[in-house]
Amino acid sequence: MKRLTFLSVLLFVQFIVCGQSDTVTLYDCYKQAEKTYPLARQSGMLEKSNELKIKNLNKNYLPQMNLNGSASLQSDVTELKLNLPAQFSFIKFPVISKDMYKLTVDVNQSIYDGNVTGYQKKLEAFNLQSDEKSLQVELYQLKERINQAYFSIFMLQENEAILISNKNEIESKLKEVQSAIANGAMLASNADVLQAEIMNIDQELIELRNDRFTDFRVLSELTSSTIPDNSNLVLPNVQISSMVFEDNRPELQLYNIQQLKTGVMKNMVNTRWNPKFYAFGQGGYGRPGLNMLSNDFTPWWLFGAKMTWNIWNWNQSKNEKKIYDIQNDIIGTQKETFEKNLKIEAASNTAEMEKMEELLQKDQEIIALRSKIAQSASSQLDNGVITSSDYIARLNEEKQAKMTLELHRIQLVKAKIAYLFTLGKL
Repeated sequence: MKRLTFLSVLLFVQFIVCGQSDTVTLYDCYKQAEKTYPLARQSGMLEKSNELKIKNLNKNYLPQMNLNGSASLQSDVTELKLNLPAQFSFIKFPVISKDMYKLTVDVNQSIYDGNVTGYQKKLEAFNLQSDEKSLQVELYQLKERINQAYFSIFMLQENEAILISNKNEIESKLKEVQSAIANGAMLASNADVLQAEIMNIDQELIELRNDRFTDFRVLSELTSSTIPDNSNLVLPNVQISSMVFEDNRPELQLYNIQQLKTGVMKNMVNTRWNPKFYAFGQGGYGRPGLNMLSNDFTPWWLFGAKMTWNIWNWNQSKNEKKIYDIQNDIIGTQKETFEKNLKIEAASNTAEMEKMEELLQKDQEIIALRSKIAQSASSQLDNGVITSSDYIARLNEEKQAKMTLELHRIQLVKAKIAYLFTLGKL
C-alpha cells in the first residue's frame, strides 16, 4: 500500500513538472533565476554577517577584561640606607628582591567613546545596503543574458515552424510531380529538384534544432532549472505606456547609497576629536605589590577613571574630510555618466522600436506579393511552364519573406524588453 502511494505521488509530481514545462514565459525565467541563481543565496548571508558585526560593535559598551602576567629580573632595586646611631642598630630596613612577579586582571569600561561605535554601526548599515544593492545589480544584469538566450530560442522555433511548413508544401508538390512524371507529362528531373530541396530543409532543421538545444541548455543553466528543449516559449506581450525617461536601475540606487555612506565616513572623522572617558580597575597578585618596600607576595586592587582627548592632529581630520568630499564627487561623476549612457541606450531602443514597426508594415506587403508569386509558380509548374528549380526559388523567396517578418516581429518585442531593461522596469 505504501509503495502504491509513493508511486502515485511520484506520477503526480511528474505530471506537474511536465505540465509546467510545456509553456515557458520570459518572466517565469526571471523569477526562477532570482530564486535559484547561486548569487541569490548571498542575501541571507549578508544579513547574517551584518547581524554578527552589529553584535560585536555592541560589545564595545561592555567591560573589556585582560589577564596579564610578567616575571622580570632587574639589575637594581630601591634601597634605603640611613646612618643610624648605634643604639638603633637593631632596626633593619627591608631588602627588595631583584626578581619580580606580577599577575593582574585589568578591567576597562567605556563611559563615552566619542560616538565612535554609533557611527561604526551606521557605517555597517550602509555597508549592508551597498552589498545588497550590488547583489541586485548582478541579478538584474542576469536578465539581459536570459533575454539573449530566450529570444534566440524563440527565433529558432519560429524559423523551424516555417521550414516545416515549406517542407510539407514541397512534399505535397512532389507527390503531384511524381504523378505527372508517371503519366509522362513531366521530366523526372523535376522530382529530383524537389527531393533535393526537401533534403536541404532537413539539413537546415538539424542545424536549427542543435542550435536550439544549445540555447535551451544555456537558459536552463541561467535559471538553474531543467527546461526541456521541446518547451513552448511564449513571446511576451509588452505594453509601454509612456516613453518618458525614468531611471529605476538598481545601479543608480547603489550610487546613492555609496554617496550617503561617504557622508557617514566624513562625519565619522569628527569622532577623533571628541573626548573619550573610561573607568578602569585592576586586581593583582605578585611581588612587590602596591607597597614597593614590601618583599612579600601580596594581592592588591585599584580603580579610577581617565580621559583622552586628541586636541591637535596637524590637520589630518581636515584633510580626510577633503578626501571624502573628493570621493563623493567621483561617485557623482560615475552616477552622471551612467545616467547619460542610459539615456543614449534608451534613445537607441526607441529608434529600434520605431524602425521595426515600419519594417513590419512593409513585411506584410512583401509577404502578400511573394505568396501570390509562389502560388502562380505552383500553377506554372503544374502546367509545365517552369521547372522545379524556378518553383523552389519562388517558394524560398516567400519563405525568406516570412522569416524576415518573424525576425522583425521578435526584434520589436526584444527592443521593447531592452527598453524596459534600460529603464530598470523589468
